[in-house]
Amino acid sequence: MRIAIAQVRGQMNDPPANASKAKMLLNNTDVDLLIFPEMFATGYDMECAKFMKNMDVMFNNKVNTNIINKKCLMLFGCPVEENGKLYNSAILTDGENRQIYKKIHLAPDDKFSEKKIFAAGSEPKIFECRGRRFGIAIGNDVMFGELFRWYASKGADAVICISAVPGDVLEKYEKVLPARCVDNSIEMIFVNMVGPDPGFVMAGGSRYISSEGNIIERCPDSSDVRIIKLDEQRTNRSKERREFLKDIRKDIDWSV
Repeated sequence: MRIAIAQVRGQMNDPPANASKAKMLLNNTDVDLLIFPEMFATGYDMECAKFMKNMDVMFNNKVNTNIINKKCLMLFGCPVEENGKLYNSAILTDGENRQIYKKIHLAPDDKFSEKKIFAAGSEPKIFECRGRRFGIAIGNDVMFGELFRWYASKGADAVICISAVPGDVLEKYEKVLPARCVDNSIEMIFVNMVGPDPGFVMAGGSRYISSEGNIIERCPDSSDVRIIKLDEQRTNRSKERREFLKDIRKDIDWSV
């Protein structure tokens, strides 16, 4: 299957402009799955709640027809409001139906102040595309191995992590990302935002990482759309190596 990593900027405070960018890439990309970064729909804006009443009109409805016409799936970062709470979310849609993953581990850094405006999600999410299974993560989720261990234990072929981090944070991610792949024998598609936002610059550096922790494909530190092909034989071998999951010690009280 063919997957497109769209390492682009989510224009701050301009969902219609971001929808136009998504439509352009949909029209010019022949893939099964198109992935955009964290908070792509609004830009990484801590005042994104102001868009919630009109988000469908400004963004979602504008891209649905294009997604249907291309007969593909699109995964993108977008704030979502439910029951009076705002969530930093990843939306997966085929243009008619959608699934939502809500970021479980909000970033603690005061630079982003996520915990001040977002509620934390509480459920992992796996979806299928062309017979392959993908787990979803957002940004700071990569710092918590239990989420990736859960995806591995449920037979996911790969984890897709969308993100919006600047260079100093990406340096830490570059150490953690391959470790998550190796210790769970699972591949990862990491899609980071790129370009300037107020006060910092999103670093790009999106990549496709094997279960051995090797970079298969990597985007530069500028806007880029990279087509990757999921190697089913390689992902199947990775899943076969997960026999180690049977050796997890369940007789130990890890809460001690």
